[in-house]
Amino acid sequence: MKEHIIYDSYNDTTEDPDGLFFQDECMNLDKELDGRIIAIADLGLWNGRRSAYKVGGHNLNDIMDIGNHDYIRVYFDGYNIRKTSIHHDGTNHILFREVREDRNIDNLTNLLYNGDYIPKNMINNYTRSLGRYVKDIYGW
Repeated sequence: MKEHIIYDSYNDTTEDPDGLFFQDECMNLDKELDGRIIAIADLGLWNGRRSAYKVGGHNLNDIMDIGNHDYIRVYFDGYNIRKTSIHHDGTNHILFREVREDRNIDNLTNLLYNGDYIPKNMINNYTRSLGRYVKDIYGW
């Protein structure tokens, strides 16, 4: 499936020094969701790689504010929303999903916190793709 870029800060700073592209995408993604956003991150730190997570709110545009650094690229990989965030110590890779509110995500977040391996089917059990929302917004 084709990858679609939602936002790339390189284009924003070179073509629009006022950052209006970022603000435009925040407005485009202003959609209330059934579940909360969860960001599942693979962080590049000065002392190595670490896993992390952050549970956000019920608005799709939370993906624009979680995990921002010097350079960010938000994209749809054909199934999931992802962000690459580059900073002085390394590169963070973030997967955004919608929490299935009828399930207790503590099992998932405990594994994330401890840096344990999490199979894809477990992520799918506790969360769902945000793809359907962005497809509707952008017409992909």
